[in-house]
Amino acid sequence: MKPIKIRYSLIIIVLSLIILYLGGNILINKFYDRNHKDDFTIITVDEDKNFSSNLNYRNATDAFSKKDYELAIEKLKEEINKYPSHAQAYFLLGRIYEDIEFQGGKYYSRMLNNYERYIELKPKGKRISYVKLKVAQYYIKEGLSQQKIDLLTKAEGYLKSLDQTDSTVNILLGAIYLNTQNYEQAIKEFEKSTNLAPSELKLKYNNLGLAHIKVRQYAKAEKILEIAVKIDSKDKYAHNNLGFVYAQQGKLNNAKVHFEEALKLDPTYRNAEKNLQWVKDEITKKMNLGAHN
Repeated sequence: MKPIKIRYSLIIIVLSLIILYLGGNILINKFYDRNHKDDFTIITVDEDKNFSSNLNYRNATDAFSKKDYELAIEKLKEEINKYPSHAQAYFLLGRIYEDIEFQGGKYYSRMLNNYERYIELKPKGKRISYVKLKVAQYYIKEGLSQQKIDLLTKAEGYLKSLDQTDSTVNILLGAIYLNTQNYEQAIKEFEKSTNLAPSELKLKYNNLGLAHIKVRQYAKAEKILEIAVKIDSKDKYAHNNLGFVYAQQGKLNNAKVHFEEALKLDPTYRNAEKNLQWVKDEITKKMNLGAHN
């Protein structure tokens, strides 16, 4: 058979969408909720007891409780200007920028600045795991979208300081290693992630399959991507990648089925369209060769 010309899908694109904040919150809130009850009291309770009674901070938490976020931001900025070591004020300000959709959209860069200041002031704070994970998530999002290795390296540093048995940490580290072509390490991280929700399982198996494709372990990739397709039969990327590994192993009819399925799910999916045509041509050539023999 002549060299394979078919195309697999970079599932890291899917992963980057999940790492974007609406999708990413699925992962990160699960991590946070294991140790925190995410309500008004927990968010606003002050770790810095000597600052708790400050007028600006009390006014800020009161505005926050009433969902007057503009006023809360104003009072928190006044508090920080007066008491630049008030870590909880930075956390609450970062949390507002993380959660609230303003007229101009969400200001994640401002979230980042405030969360990083919290990390500086409270390296062993009660919220440190949540904040580090959010900061890492931001750097992964920016690192993937801009293809900046230095941002992914920053994210890796934060993630390595967290619980290495946590599946959320494993998946995010796997994303970094996959994107930086450290495929063996990516495989290890994805394999360590367990007890995942269906949406996270889909993420795990798609990217784990891609990592095995990258190191040309097609038989392993086949088994993994078959699981991904079972988890979500409407995932065009999983079907296309499964078709790819079938074709790489000479299973052209199986490949054809999955390329066709990917195209049913998205008739504009060019990779699947090109792959399907290629595999049809190869099947025809084999049939013609058999007829002449």
